[in-house]
Amino acid sequence: MIRHAKDMPVVRIPNMLGGKRYVDGQRFLEADESMGAGAFFGRATMPPGGSFGFHIQKCRPAGDMELYYIISGRALAYEEDKVEELGPGDFFFCPNGLWNGMENIGDTDLEFLSILLYKNPRDPQ
Repeated sequence: MIRHAKDMPVVRIPNMLGGKRYVDGQRFLEADESMGAGAFFGRATMPPGGSFGFHIQKCRPAGDMELYYIISGRALAYEEDKVEELGPGDFFFCPNGLWNGMENIGDTDLEFLSILLYKNPRDPQ
């Protein structure tokens, strides 16, 4: 299946998880198309000064995880009591139970892949 960017709607989430400004999300794979592997597969953008709030990762009690892969821009990634600067090609992994957040510290949009995977994939039937 081929999907073009123009055919994948962008959803704007203001003040995501108590963060600043907004995050735009664009799904490239729907949850029901993932063969039970996860809930979100997409590209996200965050404007300069934007963030998603510092929060505990608790997608579901089963122990899901969220992955972020930086495509372009600069971010501060907050993980428990650590803060790291991320740039293109860097990866941020957030399993359930981990406190985390991310902020765009650059002067251009932060663009990243966001994938929410299930610990115990579902039967796609």
